[in-house]
Amino acid sequence: MTGRARRRIAILAGLAPAAVVLLALFVGPLVVALAHSLGHAPIYRVTEFPTLRYYAAILASSRFRVSLAYTFYYAIVPTLLSTIVGTLLALAMRRPVRGSRLLVFFFRLPVVVPYLVGAGMVVALFANGGLLARALFALDLIESTGDFPRILFSSGGWGIMLAYLFKQIPFTFVIVSSALAAEDVELEQVARTLGASPLRALWHVIVPRTIPAIISASLLVFAFNFQTYEIPYLLGATFPNTVPVEALRVFNLIDVRRRPEAMAYLIVITLFSGVVMFLYLRAYRKWERSKGRV
Repeated sequence: MTGRARRRIAILAGLAPAAVVLLALFVGPLVVALAHSLGHAPIYRVTEFPTLRYYAAILASSRFRVSLAYTFYYAIVPTLLSTIVGTLLALAMRRPVRGSRLLVFFFRLPVVVPYLVGAGMVVALFANGGLLARALFALDLIESTGDFPRILFSSGGWGIMLAYLFKQIPFTFVIVSSALAAEDVELEQVARTLGASPLRALWHVIVPRTIPAIISASLLVFAFNFQTYEIPYLLGATFPNTVPVEALRVFNLIDVRRRPEAMAYLIVITLFSGVVMFLYLRAYRKWERSKGRV
């Protein structure tokens, strides 16, 4: 056996534990959900495998189409905002100044806070009887706390956005800051020596080298926003809401024979998010090739 073959075997052996966990916790349940969605769900007294009627019912439903539109809305808008704001903060904080360590600490703190805690903070601050409404009422800026603008539980999804941004701006900041920390500062200095302005050196030297980190952060944020149900379920309107919340609603119906339909929702969510991320990465790779970087 050659040394190259031994190295490959060692790499595969090292990856095996993580691969087994991934298969057991993620791929396995997805396969079970796929089987249920195709009509093989004896636990729910459904044995009509194979059938696509659950998918047909979902795709023909106007409720699903509205929910899908809101799912993209709640996924894309926070992703764009968190990517832009988090990247700008990372670029602004890339040079240490007085007090920057304390600011970076506070920027990073929400990353370790669970989303449900962030949702609780949004409710405490922005509910009609929350802290901001009470403060405005105490200052006689509104006649009652009920006059505070409705941010939570509305079709606009402002409460959902706030809960997402509370976590995802710091997350993007951490990812991009790590990429900036690994960059060679001499490249920017060379650009400045050759006559580039600080802004031009930043845009043409620093920002392009952080693009992979920005793409990675935005992909992770989008994937979470598209497939999660907790925050939309807690802070969103009863209807319209996201596809994951619709899947949960169908799953919790009294008629358990409709649970394969909920599993079909899950498969559809996975397919849509996978296709969007594939197209996003493909467009990024095409852009990189046009710049001669691949």
